[in-house]
Amino acid sequence: MLDRALNLLGWLVVLFILGPLIVIIGGSFTTTPYVAFPPAGFTLRWYVQLMHRGDFLHSFVISVVLAVACSAGAMVLGVAAVIGLHRHGFTGKRFFRAFLMSPLVLPTIVTGVALLQFYYLIDLDAPMTGLLIGHVLITIPYVVRTVGAGLVQLDPAIEEAAESLGAGALRTLLKVTLPAIAPSIMAAVIFVFITSFDQATVSIFLAGPDVMPLPVRIYNYIDFAVDPMVAAVSTLLILFAFGIIALLQKLLGLNKAMGVGA
Repeated sequence: MLDRALNLLGWLVVLFILGPLIVIIGGSFTTTPYVAFPPAGFTLRWYVQLMHRGDFLHSFVISVVLAVACSAGAMVLGVAAVIGLHRHGFTGKRFFRAFLMSPLVLPTIVTGVALLQFYYLIDLDAPMTGLLIGHVLITIPYVVRTVGAGLVQLDPAIEEAAESLGAGALRTLLKVTLPAIAPSIMAAVIFVFITSFDQATVSIFLAGPDVMPLPVRIYNYIDFAVDPMVAAVSTLLILFAFGIIALLQKLLGLNKAMGVGA
């Protein structure tokens, strides 16, 4: 009886999570000039209309470039920081770890306003650079948490064996440590990429007319009109995210990527 109740609860949670996605995907095919679910008829008109919107395509390219650059920057800084925290003990270690994780605690709107005022004070007139710094700042905690979990699971004897065989610290890091935690690093890359690509709150404050990520473009568009083209954009973004997860599953397997199991 308890097992059935738990199974039912589990399916209700799944339905609650997937429900909004089903509504958005279904609404993108409606023939009405507004989002309707169940859809009234079936049409690809809104997808065709989207394909002719150069501003949305430009924003998509900006979001992809920004997410790739953010992934690279967050991985370099985050992996270096978490390896240093894992290997070395120093005064203020807990404070430094808490500092790295603080973007998860602060509301992103506060981070966005603070960065905007800081850029104004230093007269930074480079929206792409400002966006990249902001995205790296808010995604580093995902790297610290995910890669840190991989390092905790790493057997220290492996590194000790490499050092006992004559490998230096750098060679041990490159040839032993990083390959051993590669699944955790890959999982962190996926988290950072999706978080950066989908980031709207911070981007709203830092974007410019010529450098406008896709979430900001969508937000500005629905200020003036809410039509099924917005649902079409959202559907493509959903498929894009699922495609990344499917690629991760194909290349590594989700369990391996998340550092679960052998």
